[in-house]
Amino acid sequence: MEYLTLAGKGMLDYGWRILTASMLLLVLELAFGWNKYSMKSRLRGALLWSVYIVITVAFLTAFNALWNKLGVQPLVVISLGEYFASDNKFVTVLGWIVTPILAVLASDFFYYWFHRAQHTWAFLWAFHAEHHAIREMSAWNSNHHWTEEIFRIPFIIIPMSLLIRVDPGFVPLIAWLLIGAQGQYIHSHTKLSLGPLRYIVADNRFHRIHHSVEQPHWNRNFGSFSSVWDTLFRTAYFPKKNEWPDTGLDEHDEAQNVREYLFRPFRKVLTRR
Repeated sequence: MEYLTLAGKGMLDYGWRILTASMLLLVLELAFGWNKYSMKSRLRGALLWSVYIVITVAFLTAFNALWNKLGVQPLVVISLGEYFASDNKFVTVLGWIVTPILAVLASDFFYYWFHRAQHTWAFLWAFHAEHHAIREMSAWNSNHHWTEEIFRIPFIIIPMSLLIRVDPGFVPLIAWLLIGAQGQYIHSHTKLSLGPLRYIVADNRFHRIHHSVEQPHWNRNFGSFSSVWDTLFRTAYFPKKNEWPDTGLDEHDEAQNVREYLFRPFRKVLTRR
């Protein structure tokens, strides 16, 4: 019963965040969009988001309950808030901005390598390709395949829970909301980008290159939250002014219904054997 309660709360919290971020970005896309995408693709994306949320939140809630019961502790705990504990209000406010970015940056290091693995290993690519097949990519029509979060468990969640936990300390709600909306923002097609800040925090123009159909852009810009790891590991491609490529895959179009979304990757994996 407790598991069902946690899963239900997680779905509501996650669902409201997706709804809020996507609706705000939809307004920006309609007002300042690079593309004229159909409402049909946005509505289909919203439906698949609902399926994604139900499956992944329930699964991750169960896993987290098990992991917490095992009492797993990381080797290193870094409390970033301590470095900004000061009587100086400027330093304190700066800490509210910097510490959540540093905390997410640490997580993004693991995601960067997980993401590269998705583009390298045929098994993982069969699932990740569903995300790259999206041609009308927008804040609403941007969800990964539902297995994405499940595959994160061995690649991100378990390694981080064993190795390191970065505690940012106090973080204003608005900061967490902005960070939480990053997934929708980097897939949106609004012309409002982060400008020079993209050299630290990835924006939609930076991530659009990752989804590009143009060969010079392939295997570039793997970072989700930050562009720092791409720069460090020499996979960064910072787009030129007005560089906004098309997206999609030649092998197949995006899933057109829930059945395709749920099962097509498994059929691809089975037919390869």
